[in-house]
Amino acid sequence: MSLKSWAVATATVAMVALAAPAAAAVSTIDGSYAFNGNGWAGTLTVSNSATGSPAITMHYNELGRDERLSGSWSTSTHTLTITRPLAWNDSQTYTLYLGDHKANSPVFGGFFTQSDVPGQRYGVYAKDYLPLGTPRLQAFKASDTLPDDLVGYYGFNGNGWTGTMSVQFTQCRVPEINLWYDELGRSEPIAQRTWDPATHTLTFVRPLSFGGVTQTYTLYFADRLQSTKMFGGYFTESDVPGQRFAAFAWIQPGGVGC
Repeated sequence: MSLKSWAVATATVAMVALAAPAAAAVSTIDGSYAFNGNGWAGTLTVSNSATGSPAITMHYNELGRDERLSGSWSTSTHTLTITRPLAWNDSQTYTLYLGDHKANSPVFGGFFTQSDVPGQRYGVYAKDYLPLGTPRLQAFKASDTLPDDLVGYYGFNGNGWTGTMSVQFTQCRVPEINLWYDELGRSEPIAQRTWDPATHTLTFVRPLSFGGVTQTYTLYFADRLQSTKMFGGYFTESDVPGQRFAAFAWIQPGGVGC
């Protein structure tokens, strides 16, 4: 069934491949990533992470410059933290959670805060990992041609489990969510879900099939350009207290409208 015919036939949200934590671990996070911070695309490069104080290079394509930044890497919480000074004496703090389901292909999802906008979080992700020294051949090119709202068709990644996410509202207000996991091969309706338009935050709870365990997803939305609509964030799991796992989504062509 095509995306267009599927979108006409259903008024629910479909997500593919948000999956449970896995035991896989990456040997290193050092390398380069396709990067998106609040709809701004670019590249993130990490080196010397084994020291706990990695060297970070952040490159936003629209700014056209490399920014050498300081960071910290926690092997216990799988959290990468980056501080980015801004030109007007403010700063951004990036908090990125590792996804390592696919061995030696790390991803990150999370958010940044900005010192002059207290209380607000902005979605971030880092994906398409390449080892250090491997050239990244394709730069992201934005085109402002897609619908202007949350509704759309997204690539998705939850803790390294890949798939797609399609968002469609009932009367354009309440997110209706249905999950499909590639590796599980079944559809899962989600009853608990909220959308906060003030903070651009989508949250939902996914019951797992064992022992009353649940996953709670917190995803921060950005639509700075229609074609750069994205979610960055994380999920938690009730039987792994204190741990956060990467989750993020990026817009695909052919998004459905409301």
